Parts: sequence; structure tokens; C-alpha cells
Amino acid sequence: MRRIKLVVSDLHLGKGVIDEHGHLNVYEDFREDDKFVEFLNHYGGRRHFHDEVELIINGDFFELLVVDAYDQITNRETEQTALWKMHRIFAGHPAVFDALWTFSARPNNKVTFLIGNHDASLLWSSVQKLVKERIGPQTEIIETPQYDIGPIHIEHGNHYEWLHAYNPRNFAYLNERGERVFRMPWGSVFVVEYLSPIKKSRPYVDKVRPFSMYMKYAFVNDHVFFWRLVIESVRFWLRNRFSRDPVRRREFALNPRRMMRSMSHDSMDSAALHILENTRFRYVIFGHSHKSQHRRHEGYGEYINSGTWTENISLVLPDIGRRIRRTYVWIDFTDEDNPVVRLKEWHGSHREEEDVIY
Repeated sequence: MRRIKLVVSDLHLGKGVIDEHGHLNVYEDFREDDKFVEFLNHYGGRRHFHDEVELIINGDFFELLVVDAYDQITNRETEQTALWKMHRIFAGHPAVFDALWTFSARPNNKVTFLIGNHDASLLWSSVQKLVKERIGPQTEIIETPQYDIGPIHIEHGNHYEWLHAYNPRNFAYLNERGERVFRMPWGSVFVVEYLSPIKKSRPYVDKVRPFSMYMKYAFVNDHVFFWRLVIESVRFWLRNRFSRDPVRRREFALNPRRMMRSMSHDSMDSAALHILENTRFRYVIFGHSHKSQHRRHEGYGEYINSGTWTENISLVLPDIGRRIRRTYVWIDFTDEDNPVVRLKEWHGSHREEEDVIY
């Protein structure tokens, strides 16, 4: 019997491509339901019937930041609003969760969740219970950032960027009404308060890489939108820098250099190399950046980023243009001391049509 590990990340399931009013949902980033179902059926089907297959979802599987709770997108998230959002995600992607249930129901299969920055609400105990009820009993949710298997170190990667880092042991605070409220990191507040309103008119704005090049383009070709971006970003910073909340004021005492480094994800590459150089691990697997890559560091080991199943818009060669890659990390762990680790891309069957949002 072979032992297979599959690592995917950053699917960002929201409340579905079609919203409750029958309109296209511009906030939905995941549109690969059929492909992901095929992926699960393949590795959970006859070909791997006698194998032990573990699906490791390495963070940001759920897009809980921009799913509205009670018809409002808010940065004040309680356990109850998180449950409400999760129910909406289940309703928006029924085929995906049915396929996950079927996959996990196989006796040798398992689904393991690591928590990212967009689905940090999985830290609520009642949300974990709900997810396990929907996907099946052979589901595990890891609350610590890392998941280590032999010589392999797996984590989402957001904790290496101060913009997106949070303390999983102290993730909530009591508000003035005595409710426990999730303590959102700076980057999550930015997504909710700044990016979400902008996505209504420019649904692609959070998919463009590098964003600095897009800003230059907007300055020349889209003046009104450029100045809207600038003005709204200043308002966002001022509102939080001079908040009544002392914790918020301290967090928004920004260091521009540190902020730009965090937005470029350079800190993740450095962190991966540091782990390889200073620990026993020979493989480091991250997600978070939405940039799939496989790098070999001679004498130390390999860094793999599992990428994303959502769309990227690149403004630089060689990846210029719009692209969905559906990448994942395939691990043959039959020999625990010498696993075989590969970065793969799922193609599945040909799709004849799909809805166009922009």
C-alpha cells in the first residue's frame, strides 16, 4: 500500500459564483468546482483504492473575509457570524463538499486542514465542529501554523508576514458588549475595508501581480481609479492609525519598508531558506503567495509553493496574462526517510464553457 499526500492551498471558496439574487458574484474567486471534484474523485477512486491518501489543505480554503454575514461585509467577526458565513459557503459549493465527504469516507483516506489568514475563523470550536460534520469524521483541523511529516515541513506561510500574522492562542478579544470578537490582522482588515469596496468596480484588482506595476498603468490610463486607490488607502490608514483602540493604533504605526516587503512575499522565500538551513527538514511547503514554484537549494533541500486554484493576472514575463494553474504538491510517502515530492498541475477533462465575470 502506497502512502500518498496531496497538498493544495488558497482555493478561497466563497458563497458561490451565482449569488442569492441570481447575479454573478464578483467576490467569488473560486470557479473550479468541477475540476476540484474531478481531482478528488481521481485520488479517491479505484486507481488509489488500496492506497492511503491524505489531502492536506494548506490554508485559505475558505474565503471568510469577504463573505457577508447578515448582508454585510464586516471586520467585526464573532463566532456566530463565522458560522453564518460557513453555511453560506457550503450552500455555494455543494458539489465540492459532497466530493470531500465521499473522499474522506474511504477507510484509508483523510482530510487535514491547516489554517490561513482568510479562513482564520476555523479557530472557533463551533466552526471546526460544523466543518467536520459536513466533510466527515476523518477530518482534522490543525490549529498550530505548521504540520510536520518526517523530513517535510508544511505551513500556510502568512505568519512570516506581519501584515497577515495572528496569534492562534489569543485570536479573540471581548468587545464592549462582552462578545468574543476575532482579532483580525492588519492585512485582513485591509481586505475587508479597502479591497472589498473596490472589487465591485474592478473585480480583478486583488489578482494583479505585481501591484506596483498596475498602479503605474492606472496612473497613466485610469486616472480616476488611480486617485481613488490613493485616497481610499490614506483614509484607511488614518482611520486605523488614529482609532480609539490603542491596539489598533499601535498596529497601524506603519513602517513603509516593512509593509512593502510583506506585500512582495519576499519574507516567505527567506523563511523557507532559513528553515532548510537550520533544521532537519529537507522539504518546505508553503502556500499564501499564490505563486507556485519549486526551488532547489543545493546542500539544504527544496522549497515548494503549492500556488492557488484561483486566477492570477501577471504583468511580467514569462507568465504575462491571465492564468489559472490548479497546482498541487504530490508526495509519495511510502518510504518515510526518502519521500518523492513533486509540484504538479491538475488538468482534468475539457471544459466547454464557463461564466465570465470581467
